[in-house]
Amino acid sequence: MEENKGYEAKSKGNTLTSVALFFFGAFGLVYSLVVMVRSGAYDTINFMWVFKELFLLYYCFVALHVAPQKVEFLENELVRITFLLGNSITIKQEIFKISRAKNVKKGWAGWLMFRGRSMYFTSETFPELEKYLIQ
Repeated sequence: MEENKGYEAKSKGNTLTSVALFFFGAFGLVYSLVVMVRSGAYDTINFMWVFKELFLLYYCFVALHVAPQKVEFLENELVRITFLLGNSITIKQEIFKISRAKNVKKGWAGWLMFRGRSMYFTSETFPELEKYLIQ
C-alpha cells in the first residue's frame, strides 16, 4: 500500500493576502451597518442594499478559500485540498490540473478551478506541484 503524499504551504504570503481580503470585506460590512444604525437611516434598506451586503459577505468567505493550506495525494487516486478554516474538498487526481497564470516573481503560478471554487497555487507555496501545470 502506497503512503499518502501531503504538501504543506511553504510560504504564507498567499494566506496573508486571503486573510487581508477577508478583513477588508468584513470591515466594509460592519462599517455599513454601524453608519446606518448611528444615523437612524433604516429606510435605506432596500433590495439593492441587502444584495450588496450579502455579496460582500459571500466575498469575505470566498477570500478565505483562495489560498489552499495543504494538498494531500491519497492512495485511491484522489487529491484532498485543505483550506484556512480547516474545511477541505476532495477531487480526482486526473482533474487536478493547474492552469498557468502570470507570476511577477520568478517561478510559476496557476489557478485550479473546480465546482465554483478557484484556488491559487504558486511556486513559493507549493514548489512540488509544478508537474501538474497545464503547459
